[in-house]
Amino acid sequence: MIPVRATFEKRRRAKYISHLDLMRCMQRAFKRAGVPIWYTEGFNPHAYLMFPLALSLGYESGCECMDFRIDGEMTMQEAMERMNRVLPPDLQICRVAEPVRKHTDIAFADYTLTLDCADDTVPAEALRAAWDAFIAQPEILVEKKTKRGTAEVDVKAQAQILSAETLEHGLRLRLRMPAGTAVNVNPSLLTDAFLASLAQQHPELRTGMLRAERTAILCADGTPFA
Repeated sequence: MIPVRATFEKRRRAKYISHLDLMRCMQRAFKRAGVPIWYTEGFNPHAYLMFPLALSLGYESGCECMDFRIDGEMTMQEAMERMNRVLPPDLQICRVAEPVRKHTDIAFADYTLTLDCADDTVPAEALRAAWDAFIAQPEILVEKKTKRGTAEVDVKAQAQILSAETLEHGLRLRLRMPAGTAVNVNPSLLTDAFLASLAQQHPELRTGMLRAERTAILCADGTPFA
Protein backbone atom coordinates (compact mmCIF):
# COMPACT_ATOMS: atom_id res chain seq x y z
CA MET A 1 0.00 0.00 0.00
CA ILE A 2 1.46 3.37 -1.06
CA PRO A 3 0.51 6.57 0.82
CA VAL A 4 0.15 9.51 -1.59
CA ARG A 5 -0.22 13.25 -1.17
CA ALA A 6 -1.57 14.82 -4.35
CA THR A 7 -1.29 18.56 -4.90
CA PHE A 8 -4.02 19.82 -7.21
CA GLU A 9 -5.33 23.08 -8.60
CA LYS A 10 -8.90 24.34 -8.44
CA ARG A 11 -9.39 27.05 -11.05
CA ARG A 12 -12.05 29.01 -12.95
CA ARG A 13 -15.42 27.19 -12.86
CA ALA A 14 -14.14 24.58 -10.39
CA LYS A 15 -13.95 27.28 -7.70
CA TYR A 16 -17.74 27.01 -7.42
CA ILE A 17 -17.56 23.34 -6.40
CA SER A 18 -18.23 23.02 -2.67
CA HIS A 19 -15.92 20.99 -0.47
CA LEU A 20 -18.48 18.19 -0.12
CA ASP A 21 -19.01 18.03 -3.88
CA LEU A 22 -15.23 18.07 -4.37
CA MET A 23 -14.95 14.92 -2.27
CA ARG A 24 -17.68 13.25 -4.34
CA CYS A 25 -16.01 14.37 -7.56
CA MET A 26 -12.68 12.84 -6.53
CA GLN A 27 -14.28 9.57 -5.41
CA ARG A 28 -15.99 9.19 -8.79
CA ALA A 29 -12.81 10.15 -10.63
CA PHE A 30 -10.86 7.39 -8.90
CA LYS A 31 -13.47 4.86 -10.03
CA ARG A 32 -13.52 6.14 -13.62
CA ALA A 33 -9.72 6.22 -13.76
CA GLY A 34 -9.40 2.68 -12.42
CA VAL A 35 -6.98 3.73 -9.67
CA PRO A 36 -7.00 1.08 -6.90
CA ILE A 37 -7.28 3.09 -3.69
CA TRP A 38 -7.68 1.80 -0.16
CA TYR A 39 -11.14 1.63 1.38
CA THR A 40 -11.84 1.81 5.07
CA GLU A 41 -12.86 -1.40 6.77
CA GLY A 42 -16.02 -2.05 8.73
CA PHE A 43 -19.77 -2.21 8.11
CA ASN A 44 -19.84 0.73 5.66
CA PRO A 45 -16.47 0.88 3.85
CA HIS A 46 -15.70 4.04 1.90
CA ALA A 47 -12.75 5.41 -0.04
CA TYR A 48 -10.04 6.87 2.18
CA LEU A 49 -9.58 10.46 1.04
CA MET A 50 -8.32 13.20 3.32
CA PHE A 51 -8.19 16.91 2.51
CA PRO A 52 -5.99 18.61 5.15
CA LEU A 53 -7.43 22.10 4.66
CA ALA A 54 -10.79 22.83 3.05
CA LEU A 55 -10.97 25.70 0.57
CA SER A 56 -13.76 28.27 0.79
CA LEU A 57 -16.34 28.31 -1.99
CA GLY A 58 -15.44 30.82 -4.70
CA TYR A 59 -11.69 30.68 -4.01
CA GLU A 60 -9.19 29.49 -6.58
CA SER A 61 -6.01 27.65 -5.64
CA GLY A 62 -2.97 25.93 -7.07
CA CYS A 63 -1.82 24.33 -3.82
CA GLU A 64 -4.67 22.13 -2.58
CA CYS A 65 -3.78 18.76 -1.06
CA MET A 66 -5.47 15.38 -0.98
CA ASP A 67 -4.16 12.26 0.76
CA PHE A 68 -5.04 8.73 -0.36
CA ARG A 69 -3.46 5.28 -0.52
CA ILE A 70 -2.86 3.17 -3.60
CA ASP A 71 -3.89 -0.39 -2.83
CA GLY A 72 -2.45 -2.27 -5.78
CA GLU A 73 0.27 -2.45 -8.42
CA MET A 74 0.30 1.12 -9.71
CA THR A 75 2.81 3.95 -9.44
CA MET A 76 1.93 7.39 -8.16
CA GLN A 77 2.78 8.90 -11.54
CA GLU A 78 0.43 6.56 -13.40
CA ALA A 79 -2.32 7.29 -10.88
CA MET A 80 -1.90 11.04 -11.45
CA GLU A 81 -2.00 10.66 -15.25
CA ARG A 82 -5.11 8.49 -15.10
CA MET A 83 -6.87 10.90 -12.76
CA ASN A 84 -6.09 13.96 -14.90
CA ARG A 85 -7.59 12.26 -17.95
CA VAL A 86 -10.99 11.94 -16.24
CA LEU A 87 -10.99 15.10 -14.09
CA PRO A 88 -12.36 18.37 -15.54
CA PRO A 89 -9.72 20.75 -16.98
CA ASP A 90 -10.24 23.25 -14.15
CA LEU A 91 -9.48 20.56 -11.55
CA GLN A 92 -6.11 18.92 -12.20
CA ILE A 93 -3.44 17.19 -10.11
CA CYS A 94 -0.07 18.96 -10.38
CA ARG A 95 2.22 16.57 -8.53
CA VAL A 96 2.23 13.50 -6.28
CA ALA A 97 4.60 12.42 -3.54
CA GLU A 98 4.68 10.46 -0.31
CA PRO A 99 3.43 12.58 2.62
CA VAL A 100 6.16 14.06 4.78
CA ARG A 101 4.33 16.43 7.12
CA LYS A 102 1.23 15.64 9.19
CA HIS A 103 -1.91 17.68 8.58
CA THR A 104 -1.62 18.96 12.16
CA ASP A 105 1.60 20.75 11.06
CA ILE A 106 -0.43 23.26 9.03
CA ALA A 107 -0.31 26.69 10.68
CA PHE A 108 -0.86 29.35 7.99
CA ALA A 109 -2.25 29.92 4.52
CA ASP A 110 -1.38 32.71 2.08
CA TYR A 111 -4.01 34.40 -0.06
CA THR A 112 -4.11 36.92 -2.88
CA LEU A 113 -7.31 38.97 -3.06
CA THR A 114 -8.00 41.39 -5.89
CA LEU A 115 -10.77 43.95 -5.52
CA ASP A 116 -11.86 45.69 -8.71
CA CYS A 117 -13.34 49.15 -8.95
CA ALA A 118 -16.93 49.08 -10.23
CA ASP A 119 -16.18 51.43 -13.13
CA ASP A 120 -13.66 53.98 -14.37
CA THR A 121 -15.24 56.76 -12.28
CA VAL A 122 -13.82 55.20 -9.12
CA PRO A 123 -10.08 55.92 -8.89
CA ALA A 124 -7.96 53.05 -7.63
CA GLU A 125 -5.96 55.51 -5.50
CA ALA A 126 -9.12 56.39 -3.55
CA LEU A 127 -9.80 52.69 -2.92
CA ARG A 128 -6.24 52.24 -1.69
CA ALA A 129 -6.56 55.26 0.63
CA ALA A 130 -9.76 53.81 2.08
CA TRP A 131 -7.98 50.48 2.68
CA ASP A 132 -5.02 52.18 4.36
CA ALA A 133 -7.38 54.06 6.70
CA PHE A 134 -9.34 50.89 7.41
CA ILE A 135 -6.34 48.73 8.25
CA ALA A 136 -4.78 51.52 10.34
CA GLN A 137 -7.48 51.04 12.99
CA PRO A 138 -6.16 49.69 16.30
CA GLU A 139 -8.52 46.73 16.03
CA ILE A 140 -11.10 45.34 13.61
CA LEU A 141 -13.78 43.41 15.46
CA VAL A 142 -15.94 40.93 13.52
CA GLU A 143 -18.33 38.12 14.34
CA LYS A 144 -16.81 34.68 13.72
CA LYS A 145 -18.73 31.42 13.72
CA THR A 146 -17.46 28.84 16.19
CA LYS A 147 -18.54 25.35 17.19
CA ARG A 148 -20.40 26.90 20.12
CA GLY A 149 -22.06 29.69 18.16
CA THR A 150 -20.46 33.05 17.37
CA ALA A 151 -17.68 35.05 18.97
CA GLU A 152 -16.28 38.52 18.45
CA VAL A 153 -12.65 38.44 17.31
CA ASP A 154 -10.07 41.03 16.32
CA VAL A 155 -9.34 39.94 12.77
CA LYS A 156 -6.60 42.54 12.38
CA ALA A 157 -4.56 40.90 15.14
CA GLN A 158 -4.83 37.54 13.37
CA ALA A 159 -4.09 38.68 9.81
CA GLN A 160 -0.63 39.40 8.45
CA ILE A 161 -0.72 41.95 5.62
CA LEU A 162 2.10 40.83 3.35
CA SER A 163 1.50 43.56 0.75
CA ALA A 164 -1.08 45.96 -0.67
CA GLU A 165 -0.70 46.95 -4.30
CA THR A 166 -2.62 49.63 -6.19
CA LEU A 167 -3.62 48.40 -9.64
CA GLU A 168 -4.86 50.40 -12.61
CA HIS A 169 -8.48 49.58 -11.76
CA GLY A 170 -8.38 48.04 -8.33
CA LEU A 171 -6.46 46.85 -5.29
CA ARG A 172 -4.49 43.63 -4.72
CA LEU A 173 -3.92 42.35 -1.20
CA ARG A 174 -1.64 39.54 -0.10
CA LEU A 175 -2.54 38.11 3.30
CA ARG A 176 -1.28 35.38 5.60
CA MET A 177 -3.96 33.92 7.84
CA PRO A 178 -3.90 31.34 10.64
CA ALA A 179 -5.00 27.95 9.30
CA GLY A 180 -5.18 24.38 10.47
CA THR A 181 -6.68 22.42 13.32
CA ALA A 182 -5.81 24.86 16.13
CA VAL A 183 -6.94 28.19 14.63
CA ASN A 184 -8.48 28.76 11.22
CA VAL A 185 -9.39 32.28 10.07
CA ASN A 186 -11.02 32.91 6.70
CA PRO A 187 -9.65 36.00 4.91
CA SER A 188 -13.20 36.90 3.91
CA LEU A 189 -13.73 38.04 7.50
CA LEU A 190 -11.31 40.88 6.80
CA THR A 191 -12.45 41.69 3.26
CA ASP A 192 -16.14 41.58 4.24
CA ALA A 193 -15.42 44.01 7.07
CA PHE A 194 -13.61 46.30 4.62
CA LEU A 195 -16.48 46.22 2.13
CA ALA A 196 -18.97 46.96 4.92
CA SER A 197 -16.81 49.90 6.00
CA LEU A 198 -16.71 51.17 2.42
CA ALA A 199 -20.48 51.01 2.07
CA GLN A 200 -20.93 52.97 5.28
CA GLN A 201 -18.17 55.56 5.06
CA HIS A 202 -17.44 55.80 1.31
CA PRO A 203 -20.58 54.84 -0.63
CA GLU A 204 -19.17 56.60 -3.68
CA LEU A 205 -16.37 54.00 -3.88
CA ARG A 206 -18.39 51.26 -5.50
CA THR A 207 -16.49 48.03 -6.02
CA GLY A 208 -16.88 45.19 -8.46
CA MET A 209 -15.80 41.58 -8.31
CA LEU A 210 -13.53 40.27 -5.55
CA ARG A 211 -11.18 37.57 -6.89
CA ALA A 212 -9.60 35.34 -4.26
CA GLU A 213 -6.86 32.72 -4.51
CA ARG A 214 -5.06 30.59 -1.96
CA THR A 215 -1.40 30.64 -2.96
CA ALA A 216 0.31 28.59 -0.23
CA ILE A 217 -0.35 26.25 2.70
CA LEU A 218 2.42 26.61 5.25
CA CYS A 219 3.73 24.96 8.39
CA ALA A 220 4.64 26.91 11.52
CA ASP A 221 8.24 27.36 10.37
CA GLY A 222 7.07 28.94 7.08
CA THR A 223 7.90 25.96 4.87
CA PRO A 224 5.32 24.62 2.39
CA PHE A 225 3.10 21.89 3.79
CA ALA A 226 3.12 19.76 0.64
